[in-house]
Amino acid sequence: MVGPLVRLAMCSVARRLLDGRGLRLPCATMTTAAAVPGDERESFGAARAIAYGAGNAGAGTLFAFMNTAVPLYLGSYGFSNAWIGLFSQERPPTAGIGQIVIGALSDRTRARLGRRRPYILVGIPIAVLALLGLIPHPPIAVVVALLLVLTMAFAAGYGPYLALLPDLVPEDRRSRVGGVLNITNMVGQLAILVAAMQLWSSNERLIFWLVAGALLVGFAITVLFLPEPRPIAPPPPTRIDPGAYFRGVFAHREVMKFLFATLFFWFGTAGVVPFITRFAVTELDTTEGVAFQLFIIAVAGTALGTLPAGWLGDRIGKKPVMLAGFGLFGVTALVGSQLRTPESAMVAMAVIGIANAACTVPLLPLLADLIPRDRAGEFTGIGTGVWEFAQPFGAVAGGLIADATGSLRWTLVAAGILVLVAGALLTRVHPPRIATA
Repeated sequence: MVGPLVRLAMCSVARRLLDGRGLRLPCATMTTAAAVPGDERESFGAARAIAYGAGNAGAGTLFAFMNTAVPLYLGSYGFSNAWIGLFSQERPPTAGIGQIVIGALSDRTRARLGRRRPYILVGIPIAVLALLGLIPHPPIAVVVALLLVLTMAFAAGYGPYLALLPDLVPEDRRSRVGGVLNITNMVGQLAILVAAMQLWSSNERLIFWLVAGALLVGFAITVLFLPEPRPIAPPPPTRIDPGAYFRGVFAHREVMKFLFATLFFWFGTAGVVPFITRFAVTELDTTEGVAFQLFIIAVAGTALGTLPAGWLGDRIGKKPVMLAGFGLFGVTALVGSQLRTPESAMVAMAVIGIANAACTVPLLPLLADLIPRDRAGEFTGIGTGVWEFAQPFGAVAGGLIADATGSLRWTLVAAGILVLVAGALLTRVHPPRIATA
């Protein structure tokens, strides 16, 4: 009795959220993981979009935690800004390598649970255990080891999770489903940021438990309520020929141009995101509570712009929306580097949040349009792996700039320039023509 009621409630919420535009699904037809419809891509409805987004809500709590609470956590150990930037990333270089390998393995997996869900079921629980191991403030060497396990295990589950988008969602709906992924991610981030703002100083242990619970519950909903299609074609052949492999990957020129452009976006934003709370404390002379508020405003701005960005992406194209976002983000970061008061910084963070929605909502859907579907897991892993290489190095570079100049303001300047470069490079990408919804 509980299962049908839960599915009915999910369907009702989903219909209201998405206004039924191309994603309407009668509640009576909602299936569980035990029953796989014949044509998953055509039957991907609103309720299943919400079930898919639940995993990203859990991921959002980890993203916000790593970018805001972990810098403060590591600050208690006396880490420099460069090291804080490196370890405050949920996607370090080691995770990027693992995600490429896991993505290729998931393309070749033929299991009763599907191709992607087995990796989610292994990676996310291991990440949760590593997260909980940080609670008692162990020695520095143990902290570093736990952070590496946490991020690598999370990447092993999150990469195949993202590969479900090209697996299940038709091309003309991907921006809106990408919007659902973004807004659920923002909901998760906002929830943990509000909790951290109230509790971090007095009860940081509870924040760890809240993030762990959100990860387990969010991805459990996705696994239980989002069936995967039965693979029809045999798995791609496995050949150990690095030269041929890289030639085959680089033969997809538009994919490579797109990843090269977005590399600069992630490199720039990673150089500033881990330092927002520290920027507020050191440059604007505010309290930690106000520092969390700045991050909350940016996340709220992203949430506000998410559904419009998804709708526009399916109407006018994903690339134009991203270009507008890159331009607005870069200019605002340059202006924001010179602000002196918390009030003006709040306005800038709201604008950056809206720009971030335009940058990130079409990002994965546009990658899904460019990659070959029979290698979705592999190419999604390559894409996210490239971004994961950029983020930690960008964070380290941002920290080094701050350490060398004695100010975090120059990290914002560097971020603004790099995002504008990403926009210029994106103009050279030519996505396939897709009929608008």
